[in-house]
Amino acid sequence: MESEMERYVGPPTTRYAYAKEFWVECPKCAKAARVIKKDLMGISDDKLVCQHCNYSETAEDRVRYTATVSRACRNCGESIEVSIPNNRVKVAELKYSCPHCHVPEVYKPANTPYRLKYSIARLADPVFSLPLWFQENVKGDTFWASNKEHLLEIRSYVTAKLRERQTMRITTMVEKLPQFIKAAKNREVVLKAIERMLRK
Repeated sequence: MESEMERYVGPPTTRYAYAKEFWVECPKCAKAARVIKKDLMGISDDKLVCQHCNYSETAEDRVRYTATVSRACRNCGESIEVSIPNNRVKVAELKYSCPHCHVPEVYKPANTPYRLKYSIARLADPVFSLPLWFQENVKGDTFWASNKEHLLEIRSYVTAKLRERQTMRITTMVEKLPQFIKAAKNREVVLKAIERMLRK
């Protein structure tokens, strides 16, 4: 009979269960920081907190607006196209001189919101786009985890020699793990990678 240490008895959780917190590289001190998501769908109350340098910011701090005017000049009728990005607040009025007749006019622009991103890294958190803290190359494949809880659950699964399906109702997080993590031949190298990440 398999012992409890050899049998995986983890919770039947989906990947979304580990999407409320992301460990990332702090943009100020480059140490581990946390992105805390309040809502899986929205971002308004999400925040970044670093316990090393005490840096913090909210998702709202990263919101910018692009003010756009696209219309015919009131004076000469020629087309006016102007776009001004990176405004911290919505622009109510925009004074602009027509490039054709040079007559200045005040317009009410459309304001399109967007969020500034820290990086374009593929393995980044969904709010600030900061590189994930827990990631490492394993035999040419990238192994990553959202947070420490996620990483420890993967370790429990990899350590177990007997892996039984926890539920038939949903596809669990461990069932969606890449094959290189699940492969018995990679158990030792994956576990060593996990230990290195936990020591970071």
